[in-house]
Amino acid sequence: MDYAALLFDPTYSIFGVDAVLTLADTAGTEVPLTVIDKTGGLPIGPNVEIGTVLPGAVLRSSALAESGVDRDALDEAVIAFNGKSWRIASYYPKPVPTGEANGEIVLVLEAV
Repeated sequence: MDYAALLFDPTYSIFGVDAVLTLADTAGTEVPLTVIDKTGGLPIGPNVEIGTVLPGAVLRSSALAESGVDRDALDEAVIAFNGKSWRIASYYPKPVPTGEANGEIVLVLEAV
């Protein structure tokens, strides 16, 4: 089963917003991505999700890989979407049954 095509393609086409990821490398590399805005608060927790007021965003792991960006490059990067810039404070994978590479990455954000 192609989990990404069945679930993520429609979700990101409806709820996704354009974003620009600026890496903390010396060149300040900019990468266009699509994210889902979760700045109103992220649900966190491995088995029982608890709502928080932590601003965040979610992106597809495959989109990051297709852009040639290693997940470790997210450390101290800045992402801009919906008219605001955010520093990526931390991130964690949200795998799907077919693996982490086919899942999402949850970004925990801080206002710049």
